Amino acid sequence: MHEDNMIRLAHICLGGLEQSGLRLHAVPDISDFQARMARIGKASNHPMLSPDWHDFTSVEAFGIVFCIDGEDVGGVAARFIDIGEDSLARHWASTYSRLYNSGAGSPVRAFSSTAAKEISGKIVYLGELFLSAENRKGKVNWRLVFHYLFSLAHLKWKPAWTYGFVRQTDVLSGKASRYGFTRQHIGPQEWEVHVPSRSSSEYLVTLPRIDLQEAAAFYVKHPEFLLDPASRLGDHAGKQ
Repeated sequence: MHEDNMIRLAHICLGGLEQSGLRLHAVPDISDFQARMARIGKASNHPMLSPDWHDFTSVEAFGIVFCIDGEDVGGVAARFIDIGEDSLARHWASTYSRLYNSGAGSPVRAFSSTAAKEISGKIVYLGELFLSAENRKGKVNWRLVFHYLFSLAHLKWKPAWTYGFVRQTDVLSGKASRYGFTRQHIGPQEWEVHVPSRSSSEYLVTLPRIDLQEAAAFYVKHPEFLLDPASRLGDHAGKQ
């Protein structure tokens, strides 16, 4: 039943986006995704989703490219990992030294209790959201974009949690809720060293499986609440 709702939700999202002129294309190779984004002005992927740091297969990660009139205009990417009984905080602690501090120890002073006690098992990280500058004046419903991505990730991996990071200012302006993240936590980690595009004030935004399943069931019955209102195309995510 849940899978049927996810398929129907994905169909609704794609249909609504295509009516607005935006097409979404799955890209199974993260290196290809990074190269296509670079051609439209995006910087290289951050370490957590970088093919320069990880030997990703299509089983572990994929990208979504946004197209208008056949031209790439932006994208977003997803990564799957099964951390078993380990907490998300423990996973971060074991990888951040290498990814963000040249192996010189953890760049983070402390992790929040949410990451340390609540989140474990099969998880999906979303990041690298980007839109080329010259294409930020149109309109798109970002709720459709993210719920397509949520449903695709669920059908592919069935994660217990989906998460990302969003700047505090963007959370307070309502963007995380607009995207569909039902839980938003301030201060998931306190950084001791400066890391570009990371901040102790950023939010951990999450979507547990049960929340997605309930949202999918609701939107399949009431797609009008998913399709409207559309948001500005330039209101893209503050964190990648």
